[in-house]
Amino acid sequence: MKDDTPNKDGAPSGLDRRRFLQMSAFGAAAVGAAAAGGTAVATPAVAASGAGSALAATAVAAAAMRANSAAKVPLENVDMTKTYVNPVNLPFLDVGARPSTMPASDAGVAAVTPAMRATLAKERWLPADGRSMVRQAKTGFALATENSSRTAADFSPILVDDTIYLYASGSMLGDTGNINAWSTKDYINWEFHEMNIGATAPTVVKVGAKYYLAGNSTGVWSADAPFGPWTEMGPFTRKDGSVFTASDVQFFLDTDGRLYMSYNIGAPHMAVELDANDPRKFLTDPVVVWNFDPNDEWQHFGENKQHTTHGYVEASQIFKVGDTYYISVASGGTEHTTYATGVAKSSSPLGPYVPQDANPVGQALEGQAQFPNAGHGAFIVDFNDNLVFFYTIVIAYEQGSQRRMGLDICEVAEDGTISARLSNTPRLAPGLTQNGTDDVGLYNISQLTSAYWASSYAPGRLPIYAMDHSTQTWWEPADGDADPSYIVGFANVFYISSAQIQWKELGLTFTKRNAVRYTLEYKDIESDTWKPLADRSANDVAYTSDYVVFDRVLTHAVRLKILGTTENVKVGVTAMNVFGENYTFAKEKGLFLPPPPPALKVELTATPRKIGSKIHVTVVATNNEASPLDITLSTPYGEKAFTSVAPGKSASVTFNSRASSIEAGDATAKLSGVVNGATVTETKTVAYGALSA
Repeated sequence: MKDDTPNKDGAPSGLDRRRFLQMSAFGAAAVGAAAAGGTAVATPAVAASGAGSALAATAVAAAAMRANSAAKVPLENVDMTKTYVNPVNLPFLDVGARPSTMPASDAGVAAVTPAMRATLAKERWLPADGRSMVRQAKTGFALATENSSRTAADFSPILVDDTIYLYASGSMLGDTGNINAWSTKDYINWEFHEMNIGATAPTVVKVGAKYYLAGNSTGVWSADAPFGPWTEMGPFTRKDGSVFTASDVQFFLDTDGRLYMSYNIGAPHMAVELDANDPRKFLTDPVVVWNFDPNDEWQHFGENKQHTTHGYVEASQIFKVGDTYYISVASGGTEHTTYATGVAKSSSPLGPYVPQDANPVGQALEGQAQFPNAGHGAFIVDFNDNLVFFYTIVIAYEQGSQRRMGLDICEVAEDGTISARLSNTPRLAPGLTQNGTDDVGLYNISQLTSAYWASSYAPGRLPIYAMDHSTQTWWEPADGDADPSYIVGFANVFYISSAQIQWKELGLTFTKRNAVRYTLEYKDIESDTWKPLADRSANDVAYTSDYVVFDRVLTHAVRLKILGTTENVKVGVTAMNVFGENYTFAKEKGLFLPPPPPALKVELTATPRKIGSKIHVTVVATNNEASPLDITLSTPYGEKAFTSVAPGKSASVTFNSRASSIEAGDATAKLSGVVNGATVTETKTVAYGALSA
């Protein structure tokens, strides 16, 4: 929802210019150099900030970085039941039905309106004028839609004891479109709840024993439990008692018990202190905490950041890590895949705030991102002292902006800079690591393999559309196909451990309770038969990004059989994602070169000395290995071989230069022996200095 009312408040100086795709330091996830068995352990991921955070420091950030050229190494014996994939498979997402067709003719399409002329005639623009121009420039255009769509966005979590409670916008078709909420204790299992009221872009805060809720252009509600029932308290009021209304409001309760709120859609973003005993009441005058700067490309509106005039800056949230306050905003347009989030830092909840250099905070990893954006959401320090970023993912555009939730753990550097590693392959739940990483080392192996088969397909809904790396297309079985099935091949053999099916429900009649029933099978290579992976034939939970895990198997293809839905709705597949690896297979088949042997443990010294009138060089090699070594010592003045020098013993020789002075030079030791069952040879050198008699 957009509010295009110009704001007359003054604007602070702009942000330093940062290019949108700048996050090179965070452009890839880390993996260990070698896979090893182990158990996932909880690891706090918030380092002590420059403001003196009391939260534990961690080395996860360093362990998580890898060069783009480094191959993933799968974790051994990983518990896949503790993994998730973005988009998160929240159950029972809301459904929006907005049937729409294009105008019958182009009369009136792209019409130049009086409002457009008036806006163009202005000598100086505010960002609100750019937002208004977008609306005017779309005059006469309309979306053409065929199906209802599921959506959830504008995520707002709170932590109470050991539970995260999650609130969000739904279809935004009236209040009943936003009554959905969820809770989790582990980021893996999400419990669905329905509230008695709904708000677009909701925010909830717990003050004492009371919960308070507000949303776009609403007042405040209160409740005794996190999901209500909610009772209306009334509108926000300024210090002078006048009624106040705003969009994208977000509460922030400081550790000292004082309550604040940030708000606005568009620029500038404002913040104010509220009465913690009655959150409707302003205690201070609002102050500017963020403003749009056209120099900052990541803030620009548009799929390619082409709108320098404005950014639709929204979703401001104040949060705190240690003693440092942050304000986050989203910008770029909730309908665009370049929707992004940036943060600024302060020592006070009302600022002034200084933007961090590394904005936006998250960029997609691995060069294979299907969801490269991280928009309207929120940051939370969770029950394990992890800073976790909940964000909105744009999926498709049939209904304007179909959206889902992503979440990823953040890193906080010593200087307070926040980075988020956006992911879309299996990760251990935030706070869990194994061998220093949360990336289990699997690839999406089912995209664009040119290996697929379907029992049928509807006109224009080809089978490749389930594997084409796009969320705007889908495979759809033909009408009358009583047993629709889809096979995806991997064009190689892989060990697979999980899959994610992104469903496309068709038509305008299904509800949020519509659940897809299906089975997954893999082709067993030894028997050349299909064997079961997952049986969801009795499923009654509606997932749109359906993530399933299973016992690891080696295969080259997976078959999906669609059995129907609980509401007898036809479904297609937007993305058939299978996650696996053949690193292990390549290792089993000897494709990796053996690692170079470690350096032999031999201490080598060379010392020139005067004996009589001549200079001699004494060379000593001490065997510190656990087995005998053959050692040949040499200098420009001679060579001597020693066989089977025992562990702890030395080979020593003094060479006569037969000269009264020598220049600086090198002594060499040629070493050979059997170490750990392998024959190892090595040459070591050591320098000696010049000397005169």
